Amino acid sequence: MKPRIVSAIIAALALAAPLAAPLPASLSAEDAASFQLSGTVDPSASYARANRESIYAAFQGAADTSASGEIDGKLTFSRDYHGLGLLDFALKDSALLDHSSGATLESISLTVNEFYGDLNFGDLAYLRLGKQRLSWGSGYVFNPSDPVNPPKDPTNQRAILEGVPALKAELIEKPVSLMAFAVLYDEFAELGYGAKLSTSALPQSDISLSGYWSPSQSWTGALNAAVAPLYAFPGWDTLQVWGEGSVYGKGRYGALDADASVPGADLVEESEGVQWAVLCGASGTLPELRTVVLAECYYLSEGLSAAGLESVYKALHSADPAVVGASRDWYGELERRPGRQAKDYLFVSVDQSSVTDSGDPVLDKIGLSASCLVNLADWSTYASAELSTAFVKDSSVDLTASWARGESYTEFGNAPADFELAFEVKVFF
Repeated sequence: MKPRIVSAIIAALALAAPLAAPLPASLSAEDAASFQLSGTVDPSASYARANRESIYAAFQGAADTSASGEIDGKLTFSRDYHGLGLLDFALKDSALLDHSSGATLESISLTVNEFYGDLNFGDLAYLRLGKQRLSWGSGYVFNPSDPVNPPKDPTNQRAILEGVPALKAELIEKPVSLMAFAVLYDEFAELGYGAKLSTSALPQSDISLSGYWSPSQSWTGALNAAVAPLYAFPGWDTLQVWGEGSVYGKGRYGALDADASVPGADLVEESEGVQWAVLCGASGTLPELRTVVLAECYYLSEGLSAAGLESVYKALHSADPAVVGASRDWYGELERRPGRQAKDYLFVSVDQSSVTDSGDPVLDKIGLSASCLVNLADWSTYASAELSTAFVKDSSVDLTASWARGESYTEFGNAPADFELAFEVKVFF
């Protein structure tokens, strides 16, 4: 990693800080406009131990150590208390040490997560054009109702989700709001259209009905419902429950249908025709312990059974060059969608925001959290634990450990790394 690069970026941000100040107060409220810059400077280091049982073992070293420096910045433009635009970017300089060859590979990347302009018509109507994240679904690991945004990766908690190029119009009224949008993909012919109707007419609830269509993804219909908080429940505080479900015209993961079945697999499970997916979740706080517990269950109709997963992974473990060469689509597909290969999953997390209740300026700023994603078809698991502290103002320090466990022919048993340790420092500006 080149410290001079990161230092130069930080210096540039410092020089840009005056631009973030509001214009002189002599301007009227209607004319006053301002830029505001915020974000994080995030140096980190990690160690990953390669999983020798993984189907990817032939393509990776025994262990990898990496270090990176990243700036995630947000530049907003507003006038008269209304946002008029946003640039959300991530600039990263990373270095990877490959222990199999001793080589160090450095890469510099600039990712624009969001870049859009807003046009507001009072507090009633909003128009947004540009790359943006469309708010969709309540699931923590997986959103079955979302056919637009890139899928989440539950094994990469530090990943930042990019938006999509879209035009969105929103009409907000109490208790009903309507959102309509168009999404542009690589080709204009793939333009997708959608709408979402939301209501909070029921007390302490949020319910939405959405629909979407594009030439490549067919149609999607979805329902989201959340109720929070529920106070009158013995032993719990701020209990919340939610559900999310969708029906869509065809399978979204092309490598899982019969026509693209991996060579050598003796079991074919079709995912053709109409598919559906659903999740239900609940969270609550244990008042005496100040601990938040969350759980979600998922079902995907186009997922594989235990027998299907075993058949696929056995075939991919084959050393036959013909099988390896013909299975490239499968390698990419399985790597692209961890946590969405089987029919059933369970996700559980526990978050302790403070380890003591003493008011200590250090100990009361230390938090503990842990989570576990279980493939209920083959009982493989992915688990992580994090120790964090924020006793220094405008900063946080995080130490995260993660494990992937399972038999040779299971989903998480074939994770590229079976153990990873990451140390991260965030400075907010």
